[in-house]
Amino acid sequence: MIPKSHSLVTLLPERQAALQAIAAVEHAQQRGTRLARHPWAAAFMKQLSGRSRVSVQTLNRIRGIYLRPREKRAPLPEWEGALDIFLSTAGEVCPLPLPGELAAVLFPEAAFRRAERAKHAAMKTAGHAGRRERQAEDYRERQLENRIRQAETELAFRTPETLRGWFSAWCDDVPENDLKNMIAAWARRFPSLNGLETLQPYAGDVACEVAGEIHLRSLHMDRAQKDMNRWLIPNKLAAISEPGFIRDNR
Repeated sequence: MIPKSHSLVTLLPERQAALQAIAAVEHAQQRGTRLARHPWAAAFMKQLSGRSRVSVQTLNRIRGIYLRPREKRAPLPEWEGALDIFLSTAGEVCPLPLPGELAAVLFPEAAFRRAERAKHAAMKTAGHAGRRERQAEDYRERQLENRIRQAETELAFRTPETLRGWFSAWCDDVPENDLKNMIAAWARRFPSLNGLETLQPYAGDVACEVAGEIHLRSLHMDRAQKDMNRWLIPNKLAAISEPGFIRDNR
């Protein structure tokens, strides 16, 4: 150990006593010497005051501890046991009645390690939380994509007369802009919807207004227009049932 007079930063007396006490106990253990009940606390007190017994006066010499003579406090044996555990773990464990900041006084390196571990744990927790949030966001996006594809598939088999039912089923599950784009692309299939104002690129109507306007237009379509609308639906099941379909489409 560097002599106190040659060190760049002078050690606190209680910190120096703690380091010397730990070294003394470790040396005694290596020699096989029989140890006292609380060897670290006894060695620390001896280094600090010259006596092995814990006293109020000696405890008050430790920065961060101040005991008034007549105040209600834990018995001295509890202080001795807590101090022994504290010193034997080099400040990693600081049981009551010792003050929590004592590690920063006697073992600042232990306090630094705990702070680093807490920081690492917090970063790890934040990383897990962020990963879970990204996974949840990816799941929501996939669910939305699935709903949009399903809505598009169902819309392909709708006519202007039945669009209203499709819109009622999907208006709460598909974003407004997607609904409007779907309807605009779908409507190009039907000549009976040509010239509809709400389908023009410059129109600012919302999807429900577009669907409502198409429904109103469908109410005034004649028989031929309605038959044409149904004929334009890509109803593969109906087509397969027609004679010659399988042969002609192999």
